Amino acid sequence: MYLSNKKIKQIILILTMLVCLWGCGRIPDGEYAASVTLTGGSGRAYIESPCKVMVENGKLTADITWSSPNYDYMVVDGKTYKPVNTEGNSEFIIPIRLDKEMAVQADTTAMSTPHLIDYTLVFSLDSTGEGEKEAGSQEAINDSGENIEDASQTSAGKEMAAPSIPGLTYISTDENAYAGCYKVHRYECDVTVIAVDDGRTYLVMPENTETPENLPSDITVIRKPVLNVYLAASGAMCHFDSLDAVGSITLSGTDRDNWYIDSAIEAMDQGTLIYGGKYSAPDYEMMVDKDIHLAIENMMILHSPKVLERLEDLGIPVFIDRSSYENEPLGRLEWIKIYGILTDREKQAGSFFDQQKSLVDAIDTGNLQEKKVAIFAVNSNHQIVTRKSNDYLAKMITEAGGIYLSPEETDSDSSSTQMTISIEAFYAYALDADILIYNGTIQDAPQTLDELLAIDKLFGSLSAVQNGKVWYTDKSLYQFANKTGTIIENLNAVISREEKETLFFHGLN
Repeated sequence: MYLSNKKIKQIILILTMLVCLWGCGRIPDGEYAASVTLTGGSGRAYIESPCKVMVENGKLTADITWSSPNYDYMVVDGKTYKPVNTEGNSEFIIPIRLDKEMAVQADTTAMSTPHLIDYTLVFSLDSTGEGEKEAGSQEAINDSGENIEDASQTSAGKEMAAPSIPGLTYISTDENAYAGCYKVHRYECDVTVIAVDDGRTYLVMPENTETPENLPSDITVIRKPVLNVYLAASGAMCHFDSLDAVGSITLSGTDRDNWYIDSAIEAMDQGTLIYGGKYSAPDYEMMVDKDIHLAIENMMILHSPKVLERLEDLGIPVFIDRSSYENEPLGRLEWIKIYGILTDREKQAGSFFDQQKSLVDAIDTGNLQEKKVAIFAVNSNHQIVTRKSNDYLAKMITEAGGIYLSPEETDSDSSSTQMTISIEAFYAYALDADILIYNGTIQDAPQTLDELLAIDKLFGSLSAVQNGKVWYTDKSLYQFANKTGTIIENLNAVISREEKETLFFHGLN
């Protein structure tokens, strides 16, 4: 009896789902970064976010640090936990649950007598990913398109040498201008290998070319031009848009209301692009029905290994985008060349990259008056969310001619480019900043200086606020890695000429 490919995929889907009913929610052992929110008490205390979460044999514990050294014990599920440190702010390792409210108690000695105070904690792994808006940050995690982890710490550092492909002759390796997380190797017969620094290797072949025999099992085969794509890596949509290739994407891991790219919104309104479920819960039945040829994921898929396994079981190759791990802002942009390969639009990709790069090359920072710039947002816990000096947005400010101001960092902070601090701590280093930029991609931005002062009157003591030198970013910023050159040019206009209105930055009146 003959079974079509579509029918075979449907059978595999049913069998896979039956097998995966057992244990699908379990997180693999390892260490993760998680956001943590704290409510209760006086509202002045907070816990540093993100924090480290450890998973061992299915049990989760978190290493949390309070904003004060005065907590001498915590009570979690009726059990008492003592601090694991003797100096600095109080640090505890406690058992946790993800994405659920946890009622805990913490005893503080900061008052005249010790007080046991009730708090509620919520931990979530999703906020470390790019573009996961519902997790409390539109970036990464991703910043999408963006990831708040430090690329220098998380990059696997694997060798990306050209592999030996049976039956194919190696020709050359492309030279990247900025990108350090991938290499492109060229072979005869218009075959390309994309080697990524996480150890993954992708063999990109023309549609009607036969797959080489005895191909190593760790090489993923992708047919170009890619069609019927499930796109979970929202940060890659801008590259498809720049290449006029949004039509290649059939299913989106981002719903319509969370897109800021016009062509993506229009495609969803017209029904040519359909919401296919988020990265951690895709609609497998729809994937089979739409005959998805490729799933493009961000690094968050590694937190959902069962999803990765199911996609592979269905015969859907998975490409994992690591552009948010690039050390240089223009390195993120250079990933457009990868999508040029996948869509058979390499010439257009190269031209677009060169055009954006030329915007940065044209900036003359030699005669600029040195201006100090700080980035911030205020979260729901009335804390400041800011960026470290190794963050891509901080590097953009430097390339635009500014001096980026960041809070004091410790070795324990190295796993993230984002920091959560008190308003008082922000005041300490941003007091004399010449320019403040409110990061609207993290939290809704105030539209006026009065609205900013309504959040906290302490902002009124900052020099930049007094002088009316405050801007905010668009929510859309994290979805436009393809406009990196434009963003840096806009920052230069703010820093050098104090322009109040640019494409991505807007002055508060």
